[in-house]
Amino acid sequence: MSIRDDLLNAGRRASEVLVEYGARDRIDSGYTRIDPELIAGVADVVVVYRKMQRLLGGFIREENANGILVNFDRPRGLVHMTCAHELGHFFLGHSSTADETVDYVHDADVIEQQANQFAYSLLSPAWLVAVTMRQRGWSREHLRIPSIVYQLSLRLGTSFTAMVWSLVRLGHLARQDAERLVAIKPISVKRDALNGKLPKDAAKDVWILNKADKDRILEPGTQDEFVVDLPNHAGSGHLWSIDQLRSAGFTIKPVLKDGREPAPQSPKKVTVGGGAATMRYSLVLPVESTQTTQENANSVGPLHRVIEMLEAPPWQSGTLPNDRFGFTAEFDVMKDGLSQTERDRRLSSSRGPR
Repeated sequence: MSIRDDLLNAGRRASEVLVEYGARDRIDSGYTRIDPELIAGVADVVVVYRKMQRLLGGFIREENANGILVNFDRPRGLVHMTCAHELGHFFLGHSSTADETVDYVHDADVIEQQANQFAYSLLSPAWLVAVTMRQRGWSREHLRIPSIVYQLSLRLGTSFTAMVWSLVRLGHLARQDAERLVAIKPISVKRDALNGKLPKDAAKDVWILNKADKDRILEPGTQDEFVVDLPNHAGSGHLWSIDQLRSAGFTIKPVLKDGREPAPQSPKKVTVGGGAATMRYSLVLPVESTQTTQENANSVGPLHRVIEMLEAPPWQSGTLPNDRFGFTAEFDVMKDGLSQTERDRRLSSSRGPR
């Protein structure tokens, strides 16, 4: 059997796992990404997060137990990719291994290339890319724009670079366009999202939301930033505000362009005020929403926050809103020790049936 056949088989195995573990049901319920940690939990594979200097991850196969070790001191997309790569070793029947990279070249060991192919196929299956593009109204031409590929990578939970090469593998992007995209520094894309301002933490992500994200369940990092593009009817006296009954502690404010330096060109111009079709707002999360307390850390289930915004005339309190926009943020908490999925499973098991 050739290496090409080995890689095709790895991709097919990933597709089988997605069906077997009901990954599409999760997407249909409102989530935007495949969660390898959840799949590992159902497959009885223990995921443990650790800070490590060199290793990205490792897979341990033993007679009575299987485990995955993931370095969480890396960007979230790379952490997800590492978990999916190690999960590939499990589903493909490989023995224990340690990985300093998950982006193996063509002359690497076959098992590493297979695990890499499995990870790409698991996190970015063709059907999920198509679903996301359709929801966002993106065509293949849009995928040549760095900011759009970046936003696609956030929703699929993978790194920007992995997203670019996934699009190449799926035939959505030419290699020359891919090489141009991966040469772009992520900080410039994040600054573009903030209309020329630098993010508070360059290592964190910046999400651009709009009406296509309505009622979706997003899984950001705990310190990620949000901007929201919403229809602008300020000329008729309608303004957007936070529904405090649903979104306690959250605030919004218009995003103003930083005049100190020109912002990179965006595929869609968003201005504040006047007759612009869209206004861009910064969504500010309360401090307690971005910190995992001891109570949250020991509870069953992830940290949820529901955010809802209303458009109405500010001087007419109690009137029905002209429009609504809302979504759920289910914060992707990673810290030293057992994964949230494994902690929840063990806690539920210890409590027993009610």
